[in-house]
Amino acid sequence: MCSVPCTPSSVLLPLQENKLRELVRNAKDWAIMHGACMRSRSNFSEDTINFAPFTLFPTTFPREQFQKAVDIQTVFLELIHKVAHDGAFLRECLKDTIKVDDFTANLFRIYETIEKEGRAQVSPRNMGVIF
Repeated sequence: MCSVPCTPSSVLLPLQENKLRELVRNAKDWAIMHGACMRSRSNFSEDTINFAPFTLFPTTFPREQFQKAVDIQTVFLELIHKVAHDGAFLRECLKDTIKVDDFTANLFRIYETIEKEGRAQVSPRNMGVIF
């Protein structure tokens, strides 16, 4: 039971063992098809993947805490926007990282290409975040 107001579960628990196994199998298939898997760096194998952590059922979350996240989102997105448009700041912050991390180095090369060629040539305007 929730100690705070929450929506009742749409899944009747506990599940029968066979239904639970089917749900887990389907969830793992979904994770594989949607890129929620990775290879282990510490125990690397080309034939083995690990699933990013996920839950099978929605988790209750206090509305007050959710509202705090919503309230800070605009400020946080504005910060991301300003950092992304400050090339000198990014270069300084990432100068050591791009020397040792190929993934970050590749992303930064894309960033620099966009900066040189102009954003308008790369993609249409993203209407998801407008400042």
